[in-house]
Amino acid sequence: MRPIAKGAAPRTYAKYGDAQPDLVNAIDRFCSYCERHIAAAIHVEHKRPKKSHPLLELEWSNFLLACPNCNPTKGNFKVRLRRYLWPDDDNTLLAFTYHAGGVVRANRVLPKKLRSKANRTLQMYGLHKRPGGHVEPSDRDYRWEDRRQEWDKAVLFRQQLQNHDTPSQRALVEAAATRGMFSVWWTVFDGDVDMRRRLREAFVGTDPTSFDAWEQAVARPGGQL
Repeated sequence: MRPIAKGAAPRTYAKYGDAQPDLVNAIDRFCSYCERHIAAAIHVEHKRPKKSHPLLELEWSNFLLACPNCNPTKGNFKVRLRRYLWPDDDNTLLAFTYHAGGVVRANRVLPKKLRSKANRTLQMYGLHKRPGGHVEPSDRDYRWEDRRQEWDKAVLFRQQLQNHDTPSQRALVEAAATRGMFSVWWTVFDGDVDMRRRLREAFVGTDPTSFDAWEQAVARPGGQL
């Protein structure tokens, strides 16, 4: 899950939907949770649902962007923020690991308390669902498949880059940044500092404080990890 930095509230809002253009400008048209690029119908998502927290309905700090799968999966139950991990507060790259086949898991090296929060976050948005896993996705949930396809593309592009038979690094990064799935690309390019830097800079709104000089994920200042 890509760590993001929205910045300060650009203005006040009469309706929460009015925040969508500002959120897209700050963190691009990606779901903040599954990381897919959403061409249309991307939702302004409330970290603490507006139904149970009406006073936060118009608060920039309570906004993220979510796809038509992640947002309704979460629903309207009450959320205690410290029980979960959030891409705008924590370095969520440290919380989850990505694997071939569209698999995303809570990072097994996390301390038990943080690993529980990571698992709870995956479950709240249904990101753990995949065929053959503990929870099967619905017929309309393609998130695992999109991760699988993007993983395969990233692996192929890395192999081609190593064989010097692809377009430039810049062209590959620009292609990745139009499709989303930053965490998949970042994982596949483990050990390639230059490509990781290019990817981080190409994905608008990626939090720079979540990375060290070698583009390794580090604890985010003020976050839970």
